[in-house]
Amino acid sequence: MALKDHSLDDKIIKAAFDEFMEFGFQKASIRKIADRAGVTPGAVYTRYDSKDDLFCSLVSNFLSAVKTQSEPIGKMYYDLLESKNVDDLLDAIRKEEKIYLDILFQYYDECILFFCRSEGSSIYAMMQKMMEHKTVETVTFLKEMAQGDIDLDGVGMIMGEQFHYYQQILEKGYSKEKAVSCMKTVETFLEAGWRDLFERILQ
Repeated sequence: MALKDHSLDDKIIKAAFDEFMEFGFQKASIRKIADRAGVTPGAVYTRYDSKDDLFCSLVSNFLSAVKTQSEPIGKMYYDLLESKNVDDLLDAIRKEEKIYLDILFQYYDECILFFCRSEGSSIYAMMQKMMEHKTVETVTFLKEMAQGDIDLDGVGMIMGEQFHYYQQILEKGYSKEKAVSCMKTVETFLEAGWRDLFERILQ
């Protein structure tokens, strides 16, 4: 059995990044990635089972970072269930947004693939599930905090928009400084709504 030439790994990864960044998942092909890397399609398939497998591998570090940060973020909120202090809850939202913005710029190219180039891949389906999971988590948290029955159907719409904020930052190519400035404007509007919701829940 022939040994795999590991010297080609970096060439294939770079070629795949360039191809997916330029054309997105649906229009990219293993053949074109192989051409960019100067290898045969077989050399790519030796390393990856499919185009989807290759695409997923390119965003794995970003997904690991999100997973690592998700648990402490969740704990941060649930530590506030007993105190039910509105200002502390708003501060937690600001901290969460900063954490995710930091991750976005730490894994900038991977985030472009994830948010803007993944349609048609299993990653795109994963993104939808992440949005749904975040919505369910938030609604569950608010119901635990609530003193009585309250309609929370609109929360799902709010949570869905948060993903689009990050998508727009990437699509517009904002610097981190510009992104932080934009998110502060967004926070100004959202915090008024969150404050009203928290206060109604805690009545």
